[in-house]
Amino acid sequence: MGHRAPRTPECDPRRDVRGRRRGVGGVPESPPYSPQSGRPERAFLDANVIRGQQTTDVLLSLADNDVFQPRWTEHVIDEMRRNRPPGLSEKAIDRRIGMMNGAFEDAMTEAPPQALQDEMQADQKDKHVLAGAVHSESDVLVTNNLKDFDPPSSGPNAMRVEGLNQFLNRKLEEDPQRVQQGLQKMLDRSRREPKTMSALIDTMAQGEELQGFAQKLNTVVPPEQRGTAPVLTANERGSAQRAAFEGVAGPGKPQAPASAPEARKAGDSKSAERMKGAEQEQ
Repeated sequence: MGHRAPRTPECDPRRDVRGRRRGVGGVPESPPYSPQSGRPERAFLDANVIRGQQTTDVLLSLADNDVFQPRWTEHVIDEMRRNRPPGLSEKAIDRRIGMMNGAFEDAMTEAPPQALQDEMQADQKDKHVLAGAVHSESDVLVTNNLKDFDPPSSGPNAMRVEGLNQFLNRKLEEDPQRVQQGLQKMLDRSRREPKTMSALIDTMAQGEELQGFAQKLNTVVPPEQRGTAPVLTANERGSAQRAAFEGVAGPGKPQAPASAPEARKAGDSKSAERMKGAEQEQ
């Protein structure tokens, strides 16, 4: 499959010498995303969140349902290939990578200029990751290696950094229906277990990578779709106990009224044909 030749900062009038997109008066502009904007949030995915099969399936199934737009670089993909799970062959991981790039043709981002990488406030080995997020004009960097990133909170190199569970839980809060639709489509096209929402939640809860998301999702889905893994029920009991204590106002402390849940708007779903087979890798 052919690829467009990447623009370099020297030949791209839209970017400054460090590869950042120019704004008014030549000042690098900020990404246009907001929760109310017309496009899904753009998320740069670090290699450690797309290394495993299930995390990749969940993330890209949500991306396929327009929950967010994925971005990565060749360097990140190379790290993913080198650190693939034990027992997964190079042929199998290359097949998955080919499907990822085929399903999301805009996800592959050109390598960030070295000058931009040098500016990044991150561990030396991870500067290319943060630079890739900035260079691709992403709104958030999703990584399980939070301690190695310390980007500024404002300015042209500002970047939100979230862990995998934190990111997924936030997207679930922002648009619970779209997230659940994306997961259900993943289950519907799968030829292997898990094939139901409750089984998916239990499977995620039993591991570490998606356990936090499983706990949050279990409180959002209808009762008949909830998982039954011990970690899920223990979490519910703990929440109930905390709620009971929080509901008792101390002496001289009036109890605050509960706030009404914010209404959520679910967008139109689109075909998931382009993702067929991505999670069927052996």
